[in-house]
Amino acid sequence: MKKLTKLTTLLLALAMVLTLCVSAYADEEVIEITYFDTLLTEKEAPMIQAMAQKYMELHPNVKITGIGVPVNDMATKITTLAANDDLPDGFFMPTEFMGPAKDMGIILDPTPYLDQEWLDSVIPGCLTDATMEGQLMFVPWHYIPQGVVYRTDWLAEAGMETIETWDDFTKAAKAFTKDLDNDGRKDQWGFSMVSTRNGSGETRFVNFVRSFGVDEAVKDADGKWTLGLTDSRFQDALKYFVDLALVEDVVPPGLTETGYPEAAAYFAQEKTGLMVTGSNALGAILSDNPNLKGKLGSIPIPMAERHVCSLQTSGIAITTSCEHPEVFADFLQFITSPEIAIEFAVNSGRFPVVAELASDPTFDDPMYQGFMSAAQYAYPPQLYPGNGELLDIMGEAYTTMLSGTSLEDAMERVNERAEELAEEY
Repeated sequence: MKKLTKLTTLLLALAMVLTLCVSAYADEEVIEITYFDTLLTEKEAPMIQAMAQKYMELHPNVKITGIGVPVNDMATKITTLAANDDLPDGFFMPTEFMGPAKDMGIILDPTPYLDQEWLDSVIPGCLTDATMEGQLMFVPWHYIPQGVVYRTDWLAEAGMETIETWDDFTKAAKAFTKDLDNDGRKDQWGFSMVSTRNGSGETRFVNFVRSFGVDEAVKDADGKWTLGLTDSRFQDALKYFVDLALVEDVVPPGLTETGYPEAAAYFAQEKTGLMVTGSNALGAILSDNPNLKGKLGSIPIPMAERHVCSLQTSGIAITTSCEHPEVFADFLQFITSPEIAIEFAVNSGRFPVVAELASDPTFDDPMYQGFMSAAQYAYPPQLYPGNGELLDIMGEAYTTMLSGTSLEDAMERVNERAEELAEEY
């Protein structure tokens, strides 16, 4: 009976402790964080949701709610909500929206809420991408370095070890282009060219231009912008790009209609073996064709005068409406931790912003190595106020030439529009 009494007493004591713990959690303030995330509208959505769930399991009093908003709609939606004083706690920051968002005064500088040790661990170029006029505009999360994905087995068959220059690129593309059925028609091409007149095509083409030594927009010490589209090297880059299709004939048909999805599909279907793209294409290609595992490699953007790389750093901005920025900042650091970021990189091709993770054995695979090394050639972001129009000038130039316009006529139009743009800004 005494043993039973002792056991009963112990159980009652445990029950009281549990009750006190539950009461403590019940009394603790529930912190709700709501933010807009572009990736919740894409294939990465389950991974993003799992990250939030894991954080909430570690912090029972925090509720993270992510809402999917397509990237092309983000700026408009945030602008509308800001006008109505109804901003979320944060949102995925499109690069082109950094200037307007700063002018609106809706972004909270997250630096005071981030651990200094964490800030020191972030790749410097990623912090630069996320900073505007001295203010950190978003918390860096991942980056998508732009380089070239290629078929390692096809390159070996061509007797080549690597691709360093655009001449090497052309040589490989010509070797990859074949008539496999021997019916007089090509059914395999070298280059998955993204050549639509939109951001997808234009942001790839701009790295062709930069690799030829052209700076498309440069701001001097007096704050004056100079455009590089009238540089003769821009004409060289334009001619080289278009000639890959019209002269070398190493590009599949449907030139001006081939956007990123179509170009990635060509590659996944093993119809092409080279693609200028961000590292995220690795996830898309392998998702469509797992048999390509072990057959993919990557290199930095080939050089005419120099290698270049757009890091394409992405992250989440904290708005001035956020009541608990310290909690939100902690969550945004959490999703860059090794146990989260490495798995995310493998499944999405979006690389960790924490520098030391680049040395993780996971990234020893050839398909990652070129993208990783490309980060050393990071091209500093030039937040030119007329960047959209600048890119459109380039897009018009290559699409009209692919449709039959001469180089001379295309350059006449480039010079005309560049002069107008220079006057406007």
